[in-house]
Amino acid sequence: MSKLLTISIAAYNVEKTIEECLDSFLPCRHLKDLEILVINDGSHDRTAEIVAGYEKKYPESIHLVNKENGGHGSTLNKSLELASGKFYKAVDGDDWVDASELDRLCDCLEKTEADLVVDRYKEVYPDHTQVVDLGKGYALGKVYSFDELFAEKKCGETIFAMHSSTIRTERLHAVGMKIQEHCFYADNELDFYIVLAAETVLFTDTCVYQYRLGSAGQSVSPEGIFNHIEDLIKITRNLTNLLHKYRGQYKNRAKDACLFAIVNACYASTLFHYTKTIQRPEKDQLLVEFLRDVNQKYPALINQMHLSRIDRYVAGNPAKRVPAIRKVRKTWWFKALRQLKHLVASGDR
Repeated sequence: MSKLLTISIAAYNVEKTIEECLDSFLPCRHLKDLEILVINDGSHDRTAEIVAGYEKKYPESIHLVNKENGGHGSTLNKSLELASGKFYKAVDGDDWVDASELDRLCDCLEKTEADLVVDRYKEVYPDHTQVVDLGKGYALGKVYSFDELFAEKKCGETIFAMHSSTIRTERLHAVGMKIQEHCFYADNELDFYIVLAAETVLFTDTCVYQYRLGSAGQSVSPEGIFNHIEDLIKITRNLTNLLHKYRGQYKNRAKDACLFAIVNACYASTLFHYTKTIQRPEKDQLLVEFLRDVNQKYPALINQMHLSRIDRYVAGNPAKRVPAIRKVRKTWWFKALRQLKHLVASGDR
């Protein structure tokens, strides 16, 4: 029997957090309406053993799927292949949900005709939390078309993210979603396909996803970014290819612009990390080769990218300018200018 919502949980060596993740679903009064697919991505620890125990206790809702290691993207591909839920949502095995908020979201999913439901999510750091609301300014409960979404906002503003998105499963199938495997940062491609798939969007004030941040070794930590910068480049390259493939196929200007914004953010993030987060030169050549290739293949597209002055300057000659900007960022006067800019911006608000 089909379910209301398929939850895809990516699980690789998460024995320390997977119980917290799965326990967070159990108080949900909609538990029987959930298809929780825990995709064990070739873990070497007790992840599969732990999840098997939950599957035995909650066979109607929790399902263990074992597969060879293929990275986050492979878990999304496998769960979408198996999904029977009307809607689809992705959760990482080291994160969790708020059960009462999930119940409210499910109440919404039972009634809505929208393709995509966007809610809030919470960033959880070791010493504080922060609610992220990407839908500020939009009416709650109203079903928007893409043109209506951006009638009053710039199309480049980010309002979609994996943590806040719940999408109709059939829509992802319709666009043939296939995420790159053996690669970190696959959620960027998921965001792209979600926008590609959705025709209508509804915003809700629920806050389901609890996103763990600030842990050493995470792919979004400075150490993780250096270790996996090749993957970020790979994802950005593929997103650029996808944007070139699909751009212009839609008469909807707002959707085109929104897809562009996702790729633009990934492209800008790659440049930023090379001068701010990464302070070692061993992988600089990867950026040089990437920028050369995409500029040769898609010069008009790359020229349209919205970049900071620093990133634009770096992109012009990365071999020489990445090391130079790294040094500049460490100077006292650069830090003072950045602080002044921050104070001025705060005063304007």
